[in-house]
Amino acid sequence: MEAATTTTDAGGALGADAAIDKTPIPVAGMPAMTWEYVPIDGAICRDGSATGIGVNLNPNSKQLMIYLEGGGACFNAATCELNPSTFGMSEFTSRLSGTAGEQGIFNRADKANAVADWNFIYVPFCTGDIHAGNNPNATIAGVSGLQQFVGYANVTRYLARIVPTFPGLTKVLLTGISAGGFGAAANYPQTARAFGSVPVYNLDDSGPFMEAPYLASCLQAEQVKNWGLDKTVLADCGSDCPDPSNYTIDAEIHTLKAYPNIPFGLIDDTGDSVISEFFGYGANNCASSLLPTPLTAATYTAGLLDARAKVAAYPNAGGFIFDSTVHTSLGGATFDTVSANLGGDDAGGDAGTELLTTWVSTLINSGTVTNVGP
Repeated sequence: MEAATTTTDAGGALGADAAIDKTPIPVAGMPAMTWEYVPIDGAICRDGSATGIGVNLNPNSKQLMIYLEGGGACFNAATCELNPSTFGMSEFTSRLSGTAGEQGIFNRADKANAVADWNFIYVPFCTGDIHAGNNPNATIAGVSGLQQFVGYANVTRYLARIVPTFPGLTKVLLTGISAGGFGAAANYPQTARAFGSVPVYNLDDSGPFMEAPYLASCLQAEQVKNWGLDKTVLADCGSDCPDPSNYTIDAEIHTLKAYPNIPFGLIDDTGDSVISEFFGYGANNCASSLLPTPLTAATYTAGLLDARAKVAAYPNAGGFIFDSTVHTSLGGATFDTVSANLGGDDAGGDAGTELLTTWVSTLINSGTVTNVGP
């Protein structure tokens, strides 16, 4: 194995002159189509414990999916209590053993799954910062101990090992659910930089970047401060994100403009019960830290449509929005059954529906993305 190499990413995730191991993951001898846990040197969870990634190989494939897991967020005593703070071998085994690691977009037997025969990377979520932070040794009121909000910095380390492991790739899909959906968007610029000329497509499941008032300015400002987003997302966005208390749509537009030939897709439903509660912590200027006031389904839908309208000028942005209150679709058994209205009401009649698997396949196979739903 070659020696570790010193490198720095443009977003400053690891700081100047930070040494990162860039040696390929030792995949020789790994069984095909089987999940294996790989510790990554320097990657840590919110509690400071070591962590790693899951690898599931198809030696015959030149395509790679990087999947970022969800699991809430940590920004006050209530949310941090429910957010996983560690992920090692035991968590990996319980999360991906048996059928749990073969559902939804991981189902290799599903003919409707556009990535069924790809290589898979599973990125766990244990940093509490939607995979977007770089604020080690942080403190949160009411939460004991120092918090390692280093999700973005972890991804930097993962990419340094992943890229040389898969030479000759023709396509990469960066995706994730919930916190991982937000993370897939937040980490897109550094992922695209890491893979260079290899096209990296983006698919965000249930991580909508609404702006104020739907995602309150006070909550956005708290995220920037708590998680160190000024060193990650905002650093990548630069002058295109002038307001750290209302940056989300600006950051999305920045990425859409920077990568005009790449499809960026969002999956969500009109009454997402989890994200509407998460955004509810911003009610009354973030006055309630423990009992949020969830957005109503009507308000949440308005936020989705407001975001859609603000990126409408960019044909590489699209969304699959369906009527429901569920949360996430890619990682579970409903992946094959979810459908959205093709706009029958607007068309003056029943225009039919489209399956999520069909919409995802179009994005992945053709590199184009459409708007489906209300």
